[in-house]
Amino acid sequence: MSDVGTNTEKVNEMLPIGQLSVLGLQHVLAMYAGAVTIPIIIAGALGLTQTQLALLIAADLFTCGIATFIQSYGIGNFAGIKLPVVLGVTFTAVGPLIAIGSESGILGIWGSIIISGLFMILFAPLYGKLLRFFPQVVTGSIVTIIGFSLIPIGMQNVAGGVGSPTFGAPVNLCLALLVMCIIMAVNKFFRGFFQAISVLIGIILGTIVAGLLGMVDFKVVADANWVSIVQPLNFGMPKITVSGTITMCLVAIVTMIESTGVFLGIGKICDKEILDQDIVKGIRAEGIATILGGILNSFPYTTYSQNMGLVALTKVTTRWVTVVSGIILFLLGILPKFAALATIIPAAVLGGAMIVMFGMVGVSGIKMLTQADLTNNNNLLIAATSIGVGLGISVVTGIFDQMPALFKTFIGSGIVSGTIVAVLLNIFLNLNENDRKADSNSGAGSHFIA
Repeated sequence: MSDVGTNTEKVNEMLPIGQLSVLGLQHVLAMYAGAVTIPIIIAGALGLTQTQLALLIAADLFTCGIATFIQSYGIGNFAGIKLPVVLGVTFTAVGPLIAIGSESGILGIWGSIIISGLFMILFAPLYGKLLRFFPQVVTGSIVTIIGFSLIPIGMQNVAGGVGSPTFGAPVNLCLALLVMCIIMAVNKFFRGFFQAISVLIGIILGTIVAGLLGMVDFKVVADANWVSIVQPLNFGMPKITVSGTITMCLVAIVTMIESTGVFLGIGKICDKEILDQDIVKGIRAEGIATILGGILNSFPYTTYSQNMGLVALTKVTTRWVTVVSGIILFLLGILPKFAALATIIPAAVLGGAMIVMFGMVGVSGIKMLTQADLTNNNNLLIAATSIGVGLGISVVTGIFDQMPALFKTFIGSGIVSGTIVAVLLNIFLNLNENDRKADSNSGAGSHFIA
């Protein structure tokens, strides 16, 4: 395969099925830990059994596959951003879902999820009109925050994973360093296809070394079932409550804000202009995925930012890669034994890959900022303040512990906080100037203002 560029035409390029399969698997492994972590956290908090947890994980992977397929392939002209993106359960919803489950039971969780997904679909057209408030300086700041705010998660995995008895052990640090070195070496000495799968190569070789060191446990694979069919409403009919509905609709708004940054960021990486109607279709796809999550005993879905780093690193921008990722996730949802294979990858191995991918997202944001007019002091203030707030909140995680729960739900994410600061400062400092730019570029429809 020749070197892959980032021209707009590459978004729809069809590669050989063998290459698509390997590249799609690489995307799956990049997001897999996050995909299965949230069901584990929620099941533990609500006291669910191991059997119920297995059902949640299978349903989650199954729905991840459908959601990713919808977002990448699209549903006609109605839904789907049609870019190389992967969807997974949103971390923003974990706290609220546990609170709803503690008060109304797990059926209350799924009732509120279904209504919030419907809210996203109905609200999407109105939300799409807000794209004018995301000029280059705002988008660059958001993508920078997204990338660098994920670094602490990567470092926790480098050390062995939160709660690990070997957290910080030299062997974990050496494994992570080995994976990073492998990724760097592949990118230096190879081109084309092998360079594009450098992260996958790093993860596989790192896991092999970990296995030789006795750090890989195959028991989970041996114990897993071969086939498991996901059944809708397996736990019973969803229960709708007013408090749960309001809470999850607020979470949906937060998710839409986060996803907008990812959409604009991945559009820049792919050299594809993101129109307001693209944002609408992307949000609709997430709304559909969230409704399916409630019906199939899973959770709310969002477009994962970590996979944006993989696109930036590999330069493979065809959406058909993540269409295949969706198919792989779908199959993993009904083939638990194969799904379990991905769970044996040590946290340190994933951590080494995460540092590279998350750093690439942050650097992509910086690159976007350099395309804004940073000689303008207003733009400097917007970038400096929003990035400072966003990264500060991400690093100092307990800063809002004494604030009301509703406040924490809406503003507790560094990504969301930084986005709100960037948008509000841009309105305050630059709105008239951006309006003039919009007027000068009018005639081709509403679009993202660079």
